[in-house]
Formats: sequence, structure tokens, C-alpha cells
Amino acid sequence: MKIKMINPLSILTFFLLTIVCTKLYASGTSPSQSSYFLIDTGTSQAYKLNFKPDNQVIVSSDFKVPAQWQWQSQQQILAEFSQPQDQYEVQMSEHETYIHQLTGLSFNYNTQEQHQYTQHMQIWHKEAQMIVDTYTVPSDAIFIKQRQLKKWRAHLINKTWEIANIEEVTHVDTPWFKSRSSASVTFHENGVGTIQHWDNTHSDLTWKLKGKKLILNIHRNEKHVKLMMRVVENIDDIGLRFVAKHVNKDAKQTKWLTGYMIEKQDVALTYEQVIGQWRKSNGRFHDYYPDQIAVASVANTASKWKLNHLNQLVREKLDHPEQGTVLKCPDNRCYVSCEFFYELLAKKGNTLYIAYHYNSEFYPQGPLKFQGKWILKVEYDEAFGIKDFSRNIFSITTMNLEYQGQSHPYLFRRLPDENGDLVNQVISPEGTGTFSLIEGKLHTLINQQESIFEITQFARDGLSVCQYQPGEQCSQGRQAIFKFTHEAGPYPVAH
Repeated sequence: MKIKMINPLSILTFFLLTIVCTKLYASGTSPSQSSYFLIDTGTSQAYKLNFKPDNQVIVSSDFKVPAQWQWQSQQQILAEFSQPQDQYEVQMSEHETYIHQLTGLSFNYNTQEQHQYTQHMQIWHKEAQMIVDTYTVPSDAIFIKQRQLKKWRAHLINKTWEIANIEEVTHVDTPWFKSRSSASVTFHENGVGTIQHWDNTHSDLTWKLKGKKLILNIHRNEKHVKLMMRVVENIDDIGLRFVAKHVNKDAKQTKWLTGYMIEKQDVALTYEQVIGQWRKSNGRFHDYYPDQIAVASVANTASKWKLNHLNQLVREKLDHPEQGTVLKCPDNRCYVSCEFFYELLAKKGNTLYIAYHYNSEFYPQGPLKFQGKWILKVEYDEAFGIKDFSRNIFSITTMNLEYQGQSHPYLFRRLPDENGDLVNQVISPEGTGTFSLIEGKLHTLINQQESIFEITQFARDGLSVCQYQPGEQCSQGRQAIFKFTHEAGPYPVAH
């Protein structure tokens, strides 16, 4: 055997080349010293990031904090804040208060492509002055350079637009409550306009286009709000997604936000447009049936629906003190705990843009209070139900597995573990285990025994399934029905 000696100089040269190549990659792909936006595509959350020399970045939202950034992996950046930022507070008792704080952001440096980003959180014990836990919150976002934002091409004058998230809902008798809300804005000539607020009051405003910014100045009850909006993307000919700097001139508070701005078309909901399946961007959906029963994600709560005199789709959540949410009240003790309203703003093919708001109680059988108004993007399908299992039908979901005249209750829950990660838990007569969803099939693992459930037919009151073991086929399995517990019953209704 011959052993070839390696020249130490060659090793050193290779090592130095590796370092140089790594630095060249980082310098060639690192964010330039300019402004970017990290824009959440599912919420109103937006962050402005100003990159500085020496891996410094200034992060702004409803706060402004210096941060240090570093590469986590190829094109993945972690920005760690110099100081944690309070998000919300939970008081468990007189001497036990927990503050949830944002400590950093992880995101993909892949400009304008939607990707998953992570908000890094910690829980601070206020009285003990110590960190008691950390967790992460994943969501979807785009990362875009400020100069890549688009020019305004929308024709604003003599049109009314619903603009998301530009107002804040508060109630005098509930000081802890705050919620973002949309508002309706009508633009007139000569830089003036009007705004209809969330409480249906009206105010005057002034507006102007300056470069890539639409600037609104709103005066209400001697308060002055300035809004500077930029276009992230145009949506056909009906609206756009924006990112905006919201400045409360009186309180000297600034925050960044994002949302839809949709032109109100001359359209209104009809019964024919309602009947079918409405699916939101997060995957959750409702089936609206001709007998005016609506079912949430096939297996969850059922409620009555109607169109009111304003052509709004209306649903009510009916609660019973002992049985919880019900479709039909078993006695005279039920009460309405929530009211949901949906108004059609615009329609493009099977895509509906909806102005959505709801009123809810703050405590059992309390008065219903306005919670906010939002713009929903809904995909419409005339077909009901599902063909495959997906996570969208599971939250806290009960179903009864029926076969050979027997009924076995199953409870499916998606709960966070100690690290904040969601765990799929199933509770059945055989014991407690976990479940997973693979290629449209439901897999349960209880007492080390795995079962696979495959949908063979959908009905409003249940799913016909075959149950089999790993290595088998559906045709070899047991035929059963996952019966729903929402009381909607079969459809069409048998006479």
C-alpha cells in the first residue's frame, strides 16, 4: 500500500480558499445597506428593516429597536433584538403576571417570494423578573426591498375603497381590548375625501400622491392620523396589497401595517352566490347549504345562515350554558354569543373579497360588542365537503366512529407542547395517542397500534371510511363511518 503525503501548503491554500468563497457568498448575497419590508401575508403585521454596516439592522413595527443579524443557513437570516419588545400581558393572579415578548425574527432572504418566517418569543415573569419560557410563532411572509415597491396605478377619484387595518377598535367599558379594523374611504377631486369609520361615523380627509406613496391625513375628534401607503402588489383591476406607516400625530406613535385595499364594486351577495363552500387563505372553510345551515370545516360547529336587508351574509353562534355551541336549542336557556357579517366587496372569477366583521360577548351572556372589521379573500366552490383528510378540519374536533352497530367517541386536538410546537393528539376508548395526516389519509397511533383511515364518501353528517393497518389496502380494511356531532344531519334532508 502506498501512502501519498499531502503538502501542508496545499491544505492551507484549500482552507484559505474556503474562507474566501464563504465571504464572497455572504457579501454577494447579504442585504445591502438599505430598507426592506418583512410583510406577513396572513395578518396585518409588517416590519421595516434598515440594514446597517457590521451586521446591524434597525427593526420597526409599533416599536423601533436595534438588532444584530447573522446567517442561520443559506439565505436564512436571524435578527436578534438588543431589547425584547412587549407584545401582550397575561395576569394569572395578583402576584403572577406573564409578559410575552418578541426577541427576534428569522426569515428567508429570497426577495418577493413567499416563505415561512419565525417570530422568536419569550415569556417574562413580571414579579420574579425572570424568563420562564421561550417559544416560536411561524407564519408566511414576503421579504421585499423598499425600492421594489410598485407605483400607484389605481384610479382613486370618485370611488369608494375598503382599506384594511387602518383603524383601532376600543370600548370605554373594556379598557384592555384593542383590535385593528378596516374603514371605507371615498376619494374626491382636489385632494379631499371622506372616511366611514368602524362605528359608522364619518370624517373628512385630505390625500395626495407623492412618488410611490399615497398620503392620507385624517382628522377625527380633534385627533390627527397620517397614513403613508405603498403598493406591494396589484390585484387584477380591483385593488392591491399595501404596506403603510401609520402615525398618530397627537400621541406621537408610529406603527407599520399591511393589508388589502379593495375597490367596492357594484355587487351584492345572492343566495346562489352563498350556497357552496367558502375557503379562506388559511385553509379553514364553511359549507353553506340550501337549507340555510352552515358547517365549519365539515366536522366542527353548525349554525343557521341568512341574507339580511343589506345583502350581508349573517351567521349566529348559539350557545347553551351546559352543552356549549348548539345548532338547535334543547330548552329555553340558549343565547346568541356571536354574530358574523359578510359583505361582498368585489368578485373576480371564483375569488370573493369580503368585508367581514363580528360582534361578540366578553363574558358569558354579556352584551355583544363590535370586535373589528377585516377584508377576507375567499375561494368559492359550488361543491360541498372534502375528498381527503387535512389539518384544516381538526382543531378541537369530536367524531364518533361507528361500525357493526357500535359507536366509539374520538376527540382530536391540536395543542402546543412545552416548546410551542403544535402536537396532534387523539383521545379514544383505546387510549390517548397522536394522529398525523399523510397524502390525504388519517393515521392514528394509540398504544403503539397504528390505524389508517381513508375517506370513501362524504356526507354532511359523516364520513364513510375504510380503516386498515400499515401494509394493507383500503379494500382490505373495515368499513366504518366517522359520524359528526354538530347536529346538522344529512343533506338532502330525508322526508
